[in-house]
Amino acid sequence: MAMNFKVLENEHDVAVYTADILRKQFNNNPTTIAGFHLAKESAPVLDKLKKNVDRHAVDFSQVNILDYDDKKSYFSALGVPESQVYNVSFGEDTESFIKDKMKTKENKGKLITQVLSMDSHGKLDISVKQGLFSAREVILVVTGHDKKEVVHKLYEENGQSSFEPSDLKAHRMVNVVLDKAAAEGLPEDVKQYFTARFA
Repeated sequence: MAMNFKVLENEHDVAVYTADILRKQFNNNPTTIAGFHLAKESAPVLDKLKKNVDRHAVDFSQVNILDYDDKKSYFSALGVPESQVYNVSFGEDTESFIKDKMKTKENKGKLITQVLSMDSHGKLDISVKQGLFSAREVILVVTGHDKKEVVHKLYEENGQSSFEPSDLKAHRMVNVVLDKAAAEGLPEDVKQYFTARFA
């Protein structure tokens, strides 16, 4: 169980950093199953991912995407076969969905990465229990001053409240990538540590 915070300068840097980790994930594991739900985030992660992939080619022929935001045309342009981009909804049980719809030899039908955002009220629009816990890694992208209060709650709460994002603390690996504006919600010493570490 680990929740790591990575504080970067601004939305642009958050998008570039997140896109880079995702491109490396796809490159290192060409049979990745990944979920995307970034509709509530202003950092243009998908734009930066496309630019990154244009510079560093990736074979998407065996990649499968859980598409929460109805961005099929984007993933097709990226190189993911249309038949491997699946529209999924909030309450979808990802393990069952993957078992029914897709299977790759190396991953044995395992969800590798979920990348998502939350709104200024902490709403995820993905069920933590059914949509996120089965992923090996969760990347939560959070930017903007309007999110500092939910970042504070995410850091402080222990996962035993009605604030759903705090349930992520029970997940094995969560990376919260945020800009300085959203990081205002972290305690000063924590913010300085994660800013210095990832600056």
